[in-house]
Amino acid sequence: MGKLRALSHLALAAAAAGALAFDTPAMADGWQPGEPGRWVPGTPMTDCQCVTDWSGVYVGGKLGGVWADAHWEQDLGGFDDGGAVPPGTQTNFGPSGFAGGVITGANLQMGNWIFGAEFSFSGTGLSESVASPFFPATDTFTTDIDWLMTVEGRIGYSWDRVMVFGKGGFAGGNATMTMATTRNGGLVATDEEFADGWTLGGGIEYAHWPSVILGLEYSYTYLSLSTSPDCPLCLAGIPFATPGQVSGGADISAVMARASYLFKPED
Repeated sequence: MGKLRALSHLALAAAAAGALAFDTPAMADGWQPGEPGRWVPGTPMTDCQCVTDWSGVYVGGKLGGVWADAHWEQDLGGFDDGGAVPPGTQTNFGPSGFAGGVITGANLQMGNWIFGAEFSFSGTGLSESVASPFFPATDTFTTDIDWLMTVEGRIGYSWDRVMVFGKGGFAGGNATMTMATTRNGGLVATDEEFADGWTLGGGIEYAHWPSVILGLEYSYTYLSLSTSPDCPLCLAGIPFATPGQVSGGADISAVMARASYLFKPED
């Protein structure tokens, strides 16, 4: 009888231990509540069951290096430069420097995939002056690209706290092209315009804290520096046009560190 009672107590103890092990799997594999890799009750859960949810609106900034390969040439009858350079002669520039600005956008997470849109504005300080190949002692050509703005779509893939992404869309910036000569009384011919184009890039981001996102990105941007002819009488059927001042373009590359704060839908 005592032996039977001991066996029953042993069975109850084994059942209790089994129930405890079944009810607390974290103790079995060493995982603790709140650690990455497992859904935690009370946090947003996507189809991938990641702890990190990338959905929401974010604001932040970026800072890094930028370099460009720009070229432009005077169109026939464009600059009134006193003959500083024959029309059609191309001038090349290679400015570089630092860039920094602000970013804002929104993400929507669907499983491991993140879809979004982003706007950015950066000061570039890209500027370079070169001497004329015809009159190097008296004539100088200058290209300035003061700032860049982009409106891009983004698509990314996440592994919980880490996301890689690609992006692309519209780009524009303020460009100034100047031809200056000390000959003929000292003439300066300038064309300042909003130059538009396109951009492509990609990068990686890491959710250092649930709402603090750090990352690194590369972007390539092309801006058209060409000006279109002015034809005020074309609509009246009189094709009398003033030629554009310059033709050219700028290839711009940038590597930027970025940081942003993500406002989640539940905030």
